[in-house]
Amino acid sequence: MAANAPRTTRFSRTIRTIADIVALERSSYDELIPARNLYDVFKATAQLQPARPALTVMPTGDPQDSAVTLSHKELLDAVTRSANLFRSLGISPSGGAVAFLCPALPQIPAALIGAQVAGVASTINFLLNADAIADLLIAEQATVLVIPSEAHDAALWEKANLVIERVPSLQRILVVGGQSEAARKIVRLDESLSAQSHALEFQLTADRDTVCALFHTGGTTGHPKLVRLTHGNQIHAAWSFAQVHGLDEFDTAINGFPLFHVGGTITAGLSVLAAGGHIIIPSPYSLRLPRVVQNYWRIVERFQATIVSGVPTSIAAFAEVPIGNSNVASVRMALTGGAVLPKAVGERFEQRTGIKLFETYGMTETAAAIAFNPGRGEPLAGSVGFRAPYAKTLIAAFGSEDKNPKACAPLTSGLVLVQGPQVFPGYVDPKHNEGVLTEAGWLITGDIGYMTKDERLVLTGRAKDLIVRSGHNIDPAAIEDVANDFPGVQISSAVGMPDQYAGEVPILFVVPAPGQEIDVRGLEIHLERNIMEPPAKPRRVVVLEGLPVTAVGKIFKPALRDLAIKEKAKLEIERVFGKEASADILVDKDEKLNTRVRIVVGTSDNARLRELAESLAPLPQTYLVEGLAQRSCP
Repeated sequence: MAANAPRTTRFSRTIRTIADIVALERSSYDELIPARNLYDVFKATAQLQPARPALTVMPTGDPQDSAVTLSHKELLDAVTRSANLFRSLGISPSGGAVAFLCPALPQIPAALIGAQVAGVASTINFLLNADAIADLLIAEQATVLVIPSEAHDAALWEKANLVIERVPSLQRILVVGGQSEAARKIVRLDESLSAQSHALEFQLTADRDTVCALFHTGGTTGHPKLVRLTHGNQIHAAWSFAQVHGLDEFDTAINGFPLFHVGGTITAGLSVLAAGGHIIIPSPYSLRLPRVVQNYWRIVERFQATIVSGVPTSIAAFAEVPIGNSNVASVRMALTGGAVLPKAVGERFEQRTGIKLFETYGMTETAAAIAFNPGRGEPLAGSVGFRAPYAKTLIAAFGSEDKNPKACAPLTSGLVLVQGPQVFPGYVDPKHNEGVLTEAGWLITGDIGYMTKDERLVLTGRAKDLIVRSGHNIDPAAIEDVANDFPGVQISSAVGMPDQYAGEVPILFVVPAPGQEIDVRGLEIHLERNIMEPPAKPRRVVVLEGLPVTAVGKIFKPALRDLAIKEKAKLEIERVFGKEASADILVDKDEKLNTRVRIVVGTSDNARLRELAESLAPLPQTYLVEGLAQRSCP
């Protein structure tokens, strides 16, 4: 290929083993990935695949409704006009930010890319309450806000209006639909875009190291944790997905992730677009509309999708929808990530659909790209696959990760560390980098896992505190701060409790102040009213005499996670046997540090013991259930 010739990220060779990734790495990086910024990516796809469809947004999730589709040439034009608009509004890599508080309406994906070409963009979870959104906009120093009109989304329009006056940095509000309001600096997005040139009107200086995106990944009220991603981070992640999953211009992917999540923007978004493929957004609210899930296989048939995707809870929902007469023979892979995939969910999906399921592993801090099962090879159940090309994954011995990490032997569990071009340069607030980015250049993921002999990564647990509920990142501090304000609470700690549907849900442990009692029901009402994010509201509140701590007095969360596992077992025991049932529950680790739970119930009712064992089987831990004078029920 000639020097500087346009090149999409379509896969260069079939990846089946780690040896194929090593062979790929023998080529020049700049030859394989010539793009220096996101605009280069979309220029290449427009030049090489101009007429092929790039992006389709469905209005309601009904496959019979008309959808808006852009070709790769048309997408580049929309990106260009968006970039010109945002640059004219003062957005550049050195100043200002565009915040999108909007569902994925047809104008939004191109506008989001264009904002990154012009400068810095952020997509905000519109399910947050007004206080959390205002905190994010202030932390980002957003100068432009994109929102839907009241006709598109009345509730979100009302929420946006509560926020606007609280963010002093906002200079312009762009509304999709609706009317301009000069006094409030509200301008119609469509009118503004139509006035822009079809050629880029500014000199593009952005390079691979230029920050162009901000993603919220936790943090307490007033101190949100914001990830900075560069052009190079996203390009490398998209290219890595394309190489290991075998993506090309003939792929059509249904994007089952929201655009405020890296799964939506990169895993099933940029990775497919940059390869010259076609992404389908099944509704502006992704899979949140029940109609989308009900019609899912009909949508697959209409667009002859080759890739379906979603977090594990979505995969579980798809498995419950009969394929019926829909022709889904076009599908070559189902993609899932964002949370632990329960074994039973994966098996049920594959058995009912006949579609192979491929797990991936990533973080917002790595533009979603750490490990991938080979899309044109064989996925290994329970493994998240091989590392990204030109990147490193290290399993570090516990306690060695900060300065001089010591590698564990294959099949030995340790802390997962990552290096590579997809790893972010740090958070907006440098204080958040502590304990995440090491002096040696490693990203400490906070996850525990081991490498198989063929260098596939298997995750066995979580060392970090983040709770992941159906792909939604929940910072425990957002729960603890609210609980600690309740009368009688001395201290609290939230962790994830295993859940068959969501992977994990929050559980809160509280300690009463000396000489006081906690009104648990009153605390539950307090949490319901004051926690901003609905997924963060605890499923269960448990009162303890004291929290487990380390030798230096820090809360020891691994012990609390074991308690959470016990509480989950108690809930299932109560459901099957009633509240009066007695049981001994022991939580420990096997030789690979996988969590093992032994339950001995005071009964000889074999049928109900088996029911209990079956109810626990979908969880990621290993459960051994026994009754009086009985052996374990599998």
